[in-house]
Amino acid sequence: MKEEGNKVERRGFISVGLVAFGGALGWVARKFQGPDAVRKTTPVTGGNRFEYDVSEFEKTDPSILTYEPAGEFETGLSKVKRLDVAPDGRILVAGERKVRFYSTDGQPDPSVEILLDKPTHCLHVTGEDELIVGVANRIEIYDFNGERKMQGPQLPGKAFLTAIATHEDSIFLADAGSREVVVCERKTGKEKFRFGKKDEEKGNPGFAVPSPYFDLAVGPDGRLRVADTGRLQVETYTLEGEFQSAWGQPGMKVGRFCGCCNPVYFAMTPDGDFITSEKGLARINHFTGDGEFLGAVAGPDTLVVDKEMVRKENEGGTVGVGFDIAINQQDHILALDPYRKSVRTFTPKKQYS
Repeated sequence: MKEEGNKVERRGFISVGLVAFGGALGWVARKFQGPDAVRKTTPVTGGNRFEYDVSEFEKTDPSILTYEPAGEFETGLSKVKRLDVAPDGRILVAGERKVRFYSTDGQPDPSVEILLDKPTHCLHVTGEDELIVGVANRIEIYDFNGERKMQGPQLPGKAFLTAIATHEDSIFLADAGSREVVVCERKTGKEKFRFGKKDEEKGNPGFAVPSPYFDLAVGPDGRLRVADTGRLQVETYTLEGEFQSAWGQPGMKVGRFCGCCNPVYFAMTPDGDFITSEKGLARINHFTGDGEFLGAVAGPDTLVVDKEMVRKENEGGTVGVGFDIAINQQDHILALDPYRKSVRTFTPKKQYS
């Protein structure tokens, strides 16, 4: 692992709180959400009224850390967004207007690079030789040689795709623009149905999505999990879009979700556990399938070492960034660092392996 030696002020991490509120809120209000669903923040007295004083939560208790840093490699991209892992262990990173492939030790594969006409918002490996990429309001399917196999139709309205999952002949798309899950035919990308608005008949609460973070996955039990970020919880749905249950509590303490919209990303283990990633107060945690906190993968003191770098990245009140996560075949946690433009690896501590 690389070590950062920069000296920073104690309140330096406050800038990360701007990710959760600052410029995001104005953008959010225009594009995504009604005022009744946007989480309000508690401002700090004095100076900047939009700052969070999160210094109390910067340090992670070593006793709850069940993972440890185990390596890092640079992507060579100027901007990174999402990552996934192929069945052969290669790591795929989406950033700028391309998808790059890397070996398990971080070496770029010069034989394949997928170039796109729009920035990549999400990607999902679906098999031995298939990758689905989300760009703006449509999906594209590629093989691992970089050849495009299908381009789906454009989704209507304010579509803004943020996550992809598959199950049998269906593709599930998280559309943060409409605050809905769009279910499409796998072969053609044609829409079959969508859900996400409040529906009393199905018992659906309706998604609250205050920013362009809206993740989903099909669990090993064949049910759909969705991060309802405005409600700070993870929800379970049938594949037909019927609400079943939810877990997650708001709060600054570890094991809870803070800010206006979290968790921004999550991944599921083969056993059905959750690895969650939060922005604002950057941290990656481990929960059971029912939401019981099991331990921390990495806290703010590990993920955001160079706080001056974070401050510069967030100048201008731009919409915040999060650490996308994936799980490889060795059950290692891979985290895509949006500041260092790198992939960082965390492995279970020996006493937990």
